[in-house]
Amino acid sequence: MKLIKAVRGTKDIYGDDGIKYDFITKTAQEFFKNYGYSLIKTPIFEETDLFKRGVGEGTDIVEKEMYTFQDRGERSITLRPEGTAAVVRCYLENKVYAKEDVSRYFYAGSMFRYERPQAGRQREFNQIGVEVLGESSPILDAEVISMGYSFLNKIGITDLEVTINSVGEKESRVKYREVLLNFLNPMKEDLCDDCRMRMEKNPLRVLDCKIEKCKELTALAPIITDSLTEEERNHYETVKKYLNLFGVKYKEDPRLVRGLDYYSSTVYEIVTNKLGSQGTVLGGGRYDNLLKQLGDKEIPAFGFAAGVERIMMLLGEDFPKRDLDVYIAWLGESTMDPAFKIANDLRLSGKSVAIDYNSKGMKSHMKKADKVGAKNVIIIGEDEMSKGVVMLKDFVNRTQEEVSIENLKNILK
Repeated sequence: MKLIKAVRGTKDIYGDDGIKYDFITKTAQEFFKNYGYSLIKTPIFEETDLFKRGVGEGTDIVEKEMYTFQDRGERSITLRPEGTAAVVRCYLENKVYAKEDVSRYFYAGSMFRYERPQAGRQREFNQIGVEVLGESSPILDAEVISMGYSFLNKIGITDLEVTINSVGEKESRVKYREVLLNFLNPMKEDLCDDCRMRMEKNPLRVLDCKIEKCKELTALAPIITDSLTEEERNHYETVKKYLNLFGVKYKEDPRLVRGLDYYSSTVYEIVTNKLGSQGTVLGGGRYDNLLKQLGDKEIPAFGFAAGVERIMMLLGEDFPKRDLDVYIAWLGESTMDPAFKIANDLRLSGKSVAIDYNSKGMKSHMKKADKVGAKNVIIIGEDEMSKGVVMLKDFVNRTQEEVSIENLKNILK
């Protein structure tokens, strides 16, 4: 019988990778709570029009990468390729704007894009992200950028660079579009097929092309910040001021436009040189126009998304592997029942506990405890049971002491 394997472009997450994933997502949720964010969970698939209207029909995502199909009701359904459009749909559909002035959300989950699988990029991939809806202050822009940067530092990733730019609002973009097209038209035939198509739909995306020839041809392209209004310049300058105040080192990149059409004003990426061409770890920006596009509401918004698989690659072996509180080693048949009673009591008190169902010798127990990453080992032998005690071995601090069974919960707090 042929063995069924995972579909190309998907990857199982288990073992050490499972511990990494859990560490990253749990740390993110706890860290973002400090800034007032709450969890949001949207469906894994949506109506296709949500992404066509939200992400933009001229983007690579919509034109080439979406997993779109007809369901049994002959509706066009798409597996979500990114998280922001779905959060905005939820926000508008449930009229959250009428219930609170500012909404701050955190999410984590699978996204889907049909593209060539490579290191750090799969067809099913995981993202963590945050979205803030209802606040237009440039201080928020800087705060969210700082929060993302600080989160990555907190989990142990420090070799990072923040790049920022401002792509202006609608009127500035219209003005810049004309300037950019005047620059691009003479070289149109030398650009790649995708860039020629982008010139028709969203010329700014030409600057986001990854093909070296296109990069060289557009190296001297006019920069969008020259087309900003005074108000937009002031917004951008305030963002930079507060990034300095928050201690975030950054670099300005006038070519940075991001790959989604809904961005306006501040855009940014946090990148590393350790992942080759897949160097962007976290990115986002302001998307005030998206709520207008999807719900005809003039509501400002800002956010970011980070690739969990790329963070996992950057962590390498540097993550907390000892995640199990207790391993219980019982020696002799007469200690089996008391050992399982202790395991059950500790689990009910909130401790993670592993216990073997079969009798083992001490050496085998210690190997198993080390393998499962236990912080502590409770050793229960017949001599200990006769005295109403257990031996508690601290694997982290390399200490060992005799403890009464009644006192175990207090000691393992």
